[in-house]
Amino acid sequence: MVEIECLLCEKPIKLPKYIDTENYDGEVVCQECESLLYIKLVKGKLQKRRVKQKGFRRFSAEEMASLFKILAEKRKELLAEERKREEK
Repeated sequence: MVEIECLLCEKPIKLPKYIDTENYDGEVVCQECESLLYIKLVKGKLQKRRVKQKGFRRFSAEEMASLFKILAEKRKELLAEERKREEK
């Protein structure tokens, strides 16, 4: 089991189950200080880590729903504009 400490708060980071601890090159969020870290794991060993963003904030379910609603509206607007251009 790979153990990774946050570079900012020095608390252990619980890796999500979907992360392949044998070979991973990506981002994780510290559960304590919510900082976004870049990590690279090779053969189960930590090769690289760095802070990408301090205090990275996760969105609540309501915020995500609101963002998806806005995106859907914008998509409809873009499709309508595209159709207008094609009709000309």
